[in-house]
Amino acid sequence: MKTGNAIQSLLFTLLALLTLAACSQPPTQEDSGNSSKLDAYLTSLSDNQKMMSAVYVSQNGKPLYEHYSGFASVESNAPLTANTKFRIGSITKTFTSVLIMQLIEDGKLSLNTPLDSFYPEIPNAESITIKQLLNHRSGIASFTDQTAYVNYMTTAQSREQMEQRIQSYASVFEPNSQHQYSNSNYVLLGFIIESLYEKSYGDVVSEKISTPLNFESTYFGNSIEIEDNEASSYRYSGDWQLQPATDMSVPHAAGAMVSTAKDANAFIASLFAGNLVSEGSLEQMITLEDGYGLGLFAMPFYDRTLYGHNGGIDGFVSNVAVNPEDGIAITVLSNGVNFAFNDVLIAVLSHLYDRDIEVLDFSSQPIDVSMSTLEQLTGAFSSDDLPLDITISIKNKQLMAMATGQSELPLTAYSATEFRFEPAGIVIEFDAESLTNGKIDQFTLDQAGGKYRYTRE
Repeated sequence: MKTGNAIQSLLFTLLALLTLAACSQPPTQEDSGNSSKLDAYLTSLSDNQKMMSAVYVSQNGKPLYEHYSGFASVESNAPLTANTKFRIGSITKTFTSVLIMQLIEDGKLSLNTPLDSFYPEIPNAESITIKQLLNHRSGIASFTDQTAYVNYMTTAQSREQMEQRIQSYASVFEPNSQHQYSNSNYVLLGFIIESLYEKSYGDVVSEKISTPLNFESTYFGNSIEIEDNEASSYRYSGDWQLQPATDMSVPHAAGAMVSTAKDANAFIASLFAGNLVSEGSLEQMITLEDGYGLGLFAMPFYDRTLYGHNGGIDGFVSNVAVNPEDGIAITVLSNGVNFAFNDVLIAVLSHLYDRDIEVLDFSSQPIDVSMSTLEQLTGAFSSDDLPLDITISIKNKQLMAMATGQSELPLTAYSATEFRFEPAGIVIEFDAESLTNGKIDQFTLDQAGGKYRYTRE
């Protein structure tokens, strides 16, 4: 929830790179039985403290695959199961978008309704529309980007407190002039939903989504209760470290929903099956501007395009997506990630579309490399395969990589020539045979199954 743009980039930038590859075969019910390799892949991640996960896949409403690895509570040794409920972060935005589209279909709103109908105090409110809130083109600053956020995120906030906070922000751009992901947009949409229904957001979700779809484990979250099959979340630092839990009054309609893998899967599948909004509303939801629709975005995989949303809150990371062409819907939920989440999505999709999955070897360990060896690797590199230049440098005796327009990434040495940034699944293998005048001139970037050759400029 709180880092939408960064998470979206991490999960799907590399999927986008796969769109030029050859066509893959569609899945079948029979193919889905051959799941041992995906089982081994996901189990290996859990056994090696790389990721705890719940994975659920369906096709046209029928289950194809499910897998659960890790712990709902490390402290209690409680395993993840089919009944485990996760905080799903910004997938909540798709729930909110569905509720808004239902209101529009009922004639209580329109996409062009101005924000000043509800919040005249917000800067530029007369020029901001419901649609611009939905597709993040409002110019309203995200409360999660403000330095004060960490001081109140775990404490209950009233609607009035959140409204006043958002109203106090100066606009970051003129409405509809650009796209910038903002959790404030969806919190405001949630409050508008509450005003129009005269009910809490959680009650509206229950009435309009959970009850019609017979969900018993999908609801607006509260404090985490392990005894009620709710997962805690973790980050890895030598072992799994319990994370503070955001109070759900803060993310509200931007990120407060809780669900199981099966329910979350059924939600996105039901949306595209026409069970929640009309065909016309769904078409509007998947019409993209700057890569984002109305609570949905596209996720390309080779010749396929899936639609859905991701989420991240505390230590939870999540994804739901559906391919409208063949009815495949995937859900991956995690309460502890020490690995490239994007790679897991690719592995699940590879299983479904008859592509190879590499079960990873985690037996190798980081090593120390001398400064003289690191100095051989520094410099500016470019590739004919990717439109991203990469600069390799040293900071505090650690090798760093920075791609064009991106932040520096710390690289961990696994040999004198192999360096990794495991949270994004990046492996850089320097070519020792290209050593010239004390500098190695070439390396291969390996990420998400793609290999890209780089040469010193």
